[in-house]
This record gives sequence, C-alpha cells and structure tokens, in this order.
Amino acid sequence: MSYRSDTVVVIRAGNKERGSPVIEKRTSTTLLLVFVLVSASTLLSAGKDKSKDKDKDKDEPVTLHGAIEDSQCAFNVHSNARSHEWMITKGVEGATDDKSCTLHCVKNMGGNFVLVVKNDVYRLDDQVLSEKFAGLKVRATGTADPKTHVLHVLKMEEDK
Repeated sequence: MSYRSDTVVVIRAGNKERGSPVIEKRTSTTLLLVFVLVSASTLLSAGKDKSKDKDKDKDEPVTLHGAIEDSQCAFNVHSNARSHEWMITKGVEGATDDKSCTLHCVKNMGGNFVLVVKNDVYRLDDQVLSEKFAGLKVRATGTADPKTHVLHVLKMEEDK
C-alpha cells in the first residue's frame, strides 16, 4: 500500500467472519477538523454555563453599607471632592450639612438619590424610600445589576 504523507492509518478490530484487522485510511486534515470541532463545542458550552452563573448572581440579594447621597455630588457634577463638604464650605444656599445638601441637589439641581459605597456609586430604583434616608448611612438590601449599577431596593434601614 502507498500513502500520502498526511495520511494516518487506523487499525481496528476486524471482521468477525474473516478474523483479520480492518485498515482504514484517514487524512490528518480530517482528524484535525474533528479535533477542532470537538474543542470548539467544549469551549462554547463552558462559556454558556458561566454566563448562567453571572445571571444567577445578579438575582441574588446583596446587602450594602453606604450613604444615601445625591448623584450631583457623588459624580462630581458640582463638587470637586465627591462629597458634600465642598458644597457646604463654598456656602451654596440650602447646603448646610449632608442631608440638606443631598435634598438640595436632588430637588433643585436635577440629581437623583444614589448609594455611595466606598468608591462605588449605585443608582437606586426606589427614590421615595431613598429620600427618607437622605444624607444618612444605611444598610440597603436588594438585587444589583452589574451592567447598569442599579440597586433594586428590597429593604433599607439606617446603619449606625
């Protein structure tokens, strides 16, 4: 028999009637194609499982400890230090402490209530409940959407 250099010979159990092995010719290109397809299928199925886990995590309630502030100060729209201190020291009318600054920026400057946790800012879907805790440290429980950074509030209470 003669074979091309890219041919692989596979010997498997033969025909029972004749008792001889069966010799098959397969090209290495065919075997490579089969290997690539199996590998790709394995990788794709592994990726799908991880995305399901991320969606599951998104629906799990989390409890965050932070302060209810306004988006204007939290995102440095009107302040230089990501805090109410700048607004208060500059003597902005209606901003005398954390609570009054938060309420002033939301009601008069177009801000929204947000939860500031260290360096993270979460938008809050329940603005009515958030107003009750303006300027205070809170413990907020809800589901966080990692793509939009929105906290869907289930429970909020003052954190002392």
